[in-house]
Amino acid sequence: MFPAPHDLSCPAASPGSPVQVEVIEVGTMDADWKFVQNDGKEGPVAMTMRVGVIHHPGGTILVDAAQGQATRDGKWPGFPVSAKSQHIPEGSALHERNLNVQKVLLTHGHYDHIGGLMDLPGVEVWLTPNEWIYLHSGALGAGPVLRADLKWKPVLPNGQVLDRPATDVMGDGTVWLLSTPGHTPGSASVLVRAADGPWLFVGDTAWVDSHLLDTQRPWLVSALFDSNHKQYIESLEWARSLKAACPNLRVVTGHDPTPFVPPAN
Repeated sequence: MFPAPHDLSCPAASPGSPVQVEVIEVGTMDADWKFVQNDGKEGPVAMTMRVGVIHHPGGTILVDAAQGQATRDGKWPGFPVSAKSQHIPEGSALHERNLNVQKVLLTHGHYDHIGGLMDLPGVEVWLTPNEWIYLHSGALGAGPVLRADLKWKPVLPNGQVLDRPATDVMGDGTVWLLSTPGHTPGSASVLVRAADGPWLFVGDTAWVDSHLLDTQRPWLVSALFDSNHKQYIESLEWARSLKAACPNLRVVTGHDPTPFVPPAN
């Protein structure tokens, strides 16, 4: 059973915002649909690895980093995951796009969201304190990333946005890192108030768009991949409530196999 829907106000439109957002697909991961959601279907599917790119006057900010050169070289991720099931086409990795990235906002620390950090030396990596602890306490394959030349920045919330503890990333109310735990202990979402309206990146709270409607990952899969099932369900219902109530909100899931196309205003 899902908890009762949240009573949430939709993020306000921001026509004068100087911020622009795009979603890029860095690569794909091989999967079987029966492990993605509990709708009785099965068969091979290529799950995208998505990165949000926030163009802010103060610099370029990424939401997650997907995977990069180490994956293409077959070095990342290691056992028990195979790099052979991850596909990073030539020219798609973040370091090949010349984005001049200042910050990366992590939704969580799983390998398929952090591998590309190794291609971005010196970048600031913002994450929740609980996710910082999680990365140091056995997150799958995190060691090489933690040893990379990165500026880690665990940040405490300094506000409340959409019923969530939140951090104002740029100090102007345009980009917020929101606490949405459950998939991992410190999972986060990112709200952006952009020129074309509000965006919400929910990371792996929802792998695919249909998780925001009437399906979710199978129970056994959730038991393997979600650190706290109760919190995961609560964060998922929060995202579902926003998606249903706010038609102008662009909600970006973690790995939908269909390339993201923003809905028309």
